[in-house]
Amino acid sequence: MRLKAHLIVLACAAVLGCGSEESGLDEIVDWEAARDQGRLAITEGRFEDAAAAYRRALELAADTEDPDHYRIMSLNGLGEVYRHQGDVAQAVVHYREALEIKVQVTTPFDLGLGRDYTNLAMHLLHAGRLDESEEANNKALEIFELHHGGDHPDIGLTLNNLGTIAWMRGDPVTADRHMSRALEILEASPLARHPDTASLLSNYAQVRLQQQDLDRAEALTDRAIAIWTENHGQESLPVARGMNSLGEILRRQERLDESVKAYRRSLEMMEHHLGSEDPEVATVLNNLALVQRRQNRLADAEASYLRAAQIFESTAGGLHADLGATAFNLGRLYTAQQRYVEAEPQFKRALEIYETAAGPEHPNVAMVLRGYVEMLRAVGRDSEANPLAQRADRILEGSGS
Repeated sequence: MRLKAHLIVLACAAVLGCGSEESGLDEIVDWEAARDQGRLAITEGRFEDAAAAYRRALELAADTEDPDHYRIMSLNGLGEVYRHQGDVAQAVVHYREALEIKVQVTTPFDLGLGRDYTNLAMHLLHAGRLDESEEANNKALEIFELHHGGDHPDIGLTLNNLGTIAWMRGDPVTADRHMSRALEILEASPLARHPDTASLLSNYAQVRLQQQDLDRAEALTDRAIAIWTENHGQESLPVARGMNSLGEILRRQERLDESVKAYRRSLEMMEHHLGSEDPEVATVLNNLALVQRRQNRLADAEASYLRAAQIFESTAGGLHADLGATAFNLGRLYTAQQRYVEAEPQFKRALEIYETAAGPEHPNVAMVLRGYVEMLRAVGRDSEANPLAQRADRILEGSGS
């Protein structure tokens, strides 16, 4: 919210006093000019210029009538610069600094403070910092419950965030508890047909999918797609993402033809909105290939995997976890076709990626090791396979899987 200067016209004989008032207004005008330059530069993709403008605004804030207020807005602006560049970690640094100032200068249960905690929590979640995100969400929830009582959309949306964190930790019971309450709140509110409720429905569907409640997951996803269609149109990007989720559910239900149809519709819409080389397109291709393999359409599956790998390689780098998944799937496909010479480098690549991205004791490393072991034993290389199998077992025992 822009803070407007309130002009008070005084008939004063003291020229120095009137000059002091004008000076304060000039400094606010200078700050607003720097802020506006930053906003414009972001919209034009000139991020270095945007960062410079917001740093200038941060310097000017010290001389305004309310330095803390203008410092907070300047720091949030810097956070936006880095967010638009995809540098979530650096954005969090600035959002957190702004929030720390606000905590010092506002009441502990200010409603705006609760929303700032929610914003910080969202970016921490995207950065994979789940514990910090949970802490920020809990602070937001405390503020919202004090202000609104128990059934306000702010509370529902925050519970959705907490449920998402629990789901990402592999705790579907806690996730279910948070999300079911969140859904009750939002569906009884003016946001019942809002895209935020669709996002909650989609998240909750993933929780039910994790619990093998496939029918419930499908119903929740269908409802999410219906709301996105109402708000954005049937060919929109949110609908495309919903169709990708639906394809996974249908695959788990062994409704393979319907799954392929959902994935192909998702793929067509994503390519339209994002272009043919976007990582989200590659994710759908990887999912589609899983179904094609189940249908014994091995040539089609290979083509989908290879195209997905090429996109991940060119856009996300050679050690991205999604590329590891595609390499592993290719290794399994080639093993099933007895193309062992082609399978082995795919398993080695997947192993390298997961060990680098997730650590040598991650369950995904054990998954790749087991696939590699299967291939090695198929060609009679048991002496190489046995220690890898033992390593996979140790990893899974240590992770409780």
